[in-house]
Amino acid sequence: MGPDGLALEQSLLDFASEHGIAMVGPNSTGLVTVRSGLAMSMTSVLTEGEPIVPGGLAVIAQSGAIGSTVVERARLAGVGISHIVSTGNQRDMDIPDFVAFFAEHPDVATVALYVESIRDGALFSQAVERLHAAGKRLVAYLGGRTDAGEQAAASHTGKIVGRGALELGLLRALGVTVVDDPDDLWVLGAVRTTTTSFPRRWGMVAYSGGMAVLATEQLASAGVVFPALSQQTFEKVKERSPQFVAAHNPLDVGPGSMPRDFRSYLSAVAADPAVEALCVPFPMGARGWNQQSVDDVLRVMDESGKPFVVLWYGGYALRPYIEQLRARGVLVAEKPSDLGRLVRALLGPERTTAGEAAVADHRTAGSPSAKGGAAALQRLAEQGVDVVAMRVLGDDPAAVAKAAAELGYPVVLKIGDEDVAHRTELGLVAVGLRSEDAVVSALGVMRERAGKEGVQGTRQWLLQAMATGGVELVLTVRNAGRLGVFGSIGLGGAAVEVLRDVESVPLPCDEETLRRALSRLRTADLFFGFRGSDPVDLGWVHHTLHRMADLLHTARLREIEVNPALVGGGGGVVVDALFVPDISG
Repeated sequence: MGPDGLALEQSLLDFASEHGIAMVGPNSTGLVTVRSGLAMSMTSVLTEGEPIVPGGLAVIAQSGAIGSTVVERARLAGVGISHIVSTGNQRDMDIPDFVAFFAEHPDVATVALYVESIRDGALFSQAVERLHAAGKRLVAYLGGRTDAGEQAAASHTGKIVGRGALELGLLRALGVTVVDDPDDLWVLGAVRTTTTSFPRRWGMVAYSGGMAVLATEQLASAGVVFPALSQQTFEKVKERSPQFVAAHNPLDVGPGSMPRDFRSYLSAVAADPAVEALCVPFPMGARGWNQQSVDDVLRVMDESGKPFVVLWYGGYALRPYIEQLRARGVLVAEKPSDLGRLVRALLGPERTTAGEAAVADHRTAGSPSAKGGAAALQRLAEQGVDVVAMRVLGDDPAAVAKAAAELGYPVVLKIGDEDVAHRTELGLVAVGLRSEDAVVSALGVMRERAGKEGVQGTRQWLLQAMATGGVELVLTVRNAGRLGVFGSIGLGGAAVEVLRDVESVPLPCDEETLRRALSRLRTADLFFGFRGSDPVDLGWVHHTLHRMADLLHTARLREIEVNPALVGGGGGVVVDALFVPDISG
C-alpha cells in the first residue's frame, strides 16, 4: 500500500520483464495444475482434507480465499478440478491470459471465474470468444456489481468504482453464464454442454406430485416454458399410465410407475419435438429406487441427446447417486430454491416474450363475462369513488362536440358500451383531443371502426377530461370465497401485463398494512416519491379499495378492476374500470 508498496510492486514487474518471466499477482495464492500435481501455491485446500480429484473444471479467482473455497466445496461434492488460478492484483498476467490458455487446453471443459474487476474489455472479450469457439463455457460470479460491493472490491483488488453494472452487461453480452451464488460456479461448471445458450422449452416427468409442484413453480419463475405435448406423446403415455394420470406437461405419473414404467414415460416426453430439455424432480429415495432413478435418467439422456436437470430433494444418503449424475454432466439441484436460482443463471435474465409462448392473462379483462364502460364508472362514482369528470353520450356528433367544450380541452373519447372490454386493442379510444374538429373526426373514425369490429346495438360514447400527473395504478378487489375479500395494487396501464408486479392485501386493512404491501413491489420507489416526485396518496388508495370492496358486496360482483387510476400526492381519479359478476349463485 502507498508509494512504497507501489515501488516494491514495480520492482517485481521490472525484474520479471528483464528476465522474460510472466508474473502472477502480486497478492496471489498461486497456481495449481491438478492432473500433474504441480502446486505453486499456498492455498489451504492442498493441505486440508482429501486430495483434489482431477476433472474438467478450471477455477480462476481474483480472491485466493474464494477460489480455494469453491474448489473445496466442489471436491466435497465429487466434482473434478483441472486447474486453480489466483490472479491477485493482475499487474502482469490477467484473467484474459488464463481464459485464452484454457480455451486450448485439452483437460479443461469449463472455466469458473470469480472476478471483481475487468480491466480491458477488448482483451477479455477476445479471450471469452476463443473459449466459446473451442466449445467451452465460462461461468462467472461478478463481485462488486452493487454500489456497496464495489466499495469493498475497490479496497480489495483496486476495482474502479462505477463500473460494476457495465461489467455485468459485458459478461451477459458475451454469453457468459452469470451466477448469483459462488457455489453455482462448480454446480453449473459440472454441467456438460457445448452451447452458451440453454433452451427454454422444457418437459417434466415426476412420480411425486409434490415434487412436481415445487419444481414447476421454481422453473416457471426462472423463465422456463412448458409446451403442450403432442398427440403422439399423449398416446405413448396413455399406453401404460393408469386412468387418473393426465397426459399434460408437466407430467405426474405417480409412484405406481416406479420402477417398471418410469423410463418409458421419460422416453416419451424426451422424444416430443416441442421439448428441448427435461427436468426430473425426485423425492427422498423410497423402496430402493435411487439407483433405478439414476439409470433411467442417464439412459434416456443418452438416447435423446437432450439436456437433463434433476431436482433431488433429500438428505445425505443421496450423495452417491447425485455424484453419479454430476459425473455424467447432469445438472443436479438439491433444494427447490437452488433449482430456480441455477436455471435462472443458465437461461440468463432474458424473458420469453408473448411471441414465443402464450402467456395466460389472469387479469379481470381476460374474463369473458367482464363488463366495463360508462356503467362501471358511474357505479363507482355512486359508491363514493373519485372518477374522472365525464359525459355519457349517444351517436350525435353535435352533442359530443358540445359536451367536449363544457368539459374543457383536452379530452378523451372512447366507446362506452359495457360489453366492449378491450377498447384500446380495438382502436376505440382517442386521447389528447384539443378541438371540436378533432373530437368530431375521432368520433367518425371510431364509429366506422366499431362497425367493422362487429360492435352491435346502440352505441354509447364516453367523453372524459384528460387526466394527467401522478402514477398510473391498477387497483383490484376480488371475492375469494371463504378465503375472504382481497385488494391488489401495482403499476397500471399496459405495465401490469408486462411487469406482473402486483401485491395483495386482505380487506378490510389499515393503511400501514397497505404501505408494507406497496414496499414489497419491485417498482416500490415510484410510489414513495421517486426523484423528488410526490409520494402516492396512500389514504386515497386505501379509501378507494374499501369503497370498491363495498360495491363488490352490494352489487354481487366477483371482481372489480380499476386500470388505470391516476394517483398523485393529493388524491387521484379512476379513468377506467371492469366488473366481473358473481355467477356462483
